[in-house]
Amino acid sequence: MSVILPTSYFGSIAYFRELSKHNNILIEAKENFPKQTYRNRCELVSADGIISLSIPTKRINGSKTKTEDIILSDDENWRIRHWRSIKSCYQSAAYFNYYKSEIEELLFTNKETLLNFNTNITNRIIKWLDINTEIQITKKFKPYSNDDLRVKLVDKNNFQKINKSPYIQVFQAKNNFKTSLSILDAVMCEGPIARNLIVSK
Repeated sequence: MSVILPTSYFGSIAYFRELSKHNNILIEAKENFPKQTYRNRCELVSADGIISLSIPTKRINGSKTKTEDIILSDDENWRIRHWRSIKSCYQSAAYFNYYKSEIEELLFTNKETLLNFNTNITNRIIKWLDINTEIQITKKFKPYSNDDLRVKLVDKNNFQKINKSPYIQVFQAKNNFKTSLSILDAVMCEGPIARNLIVSK
């Protein structure tokens, strides 16, 4: 039986560590979309500390809108703001120039729904880090269980901390090592060997 994970915007190291454990995973599409989780936000580290990037969305059926029906809203020019923030955070990182064109492409791709947008990003990161995991989308909703990964991996109150040896972050001397950031942080700093942070030995 496939493991069910939530959708996630440039998911965390903890998220990709769980994903990499399985050859096949399901991404939850049928749940009522919850507010204030990493389904539509991610955290990066800047010179001033952690910053949160949040995608504005539209709920066509209010609080009963399924994740698969959440629409991206472009009313706030968030794509431009997110791209500027990513550049500001990582333009001095070792691998920024290597990945920057693909990151920009991912941000400005023509995807209407959050689920398709996030899945496109997740598949690209799987490719970057050579992870042997195939993604499929759920066809029906399965009720949450205790310690459910659909909650654990995107709820900030339950968020897993990175528990492997830290890597060198861009602003580490000023801010100390920051845990549980978006996988983008590790990719910008470590490049393809960021895979070593998430793949079980």
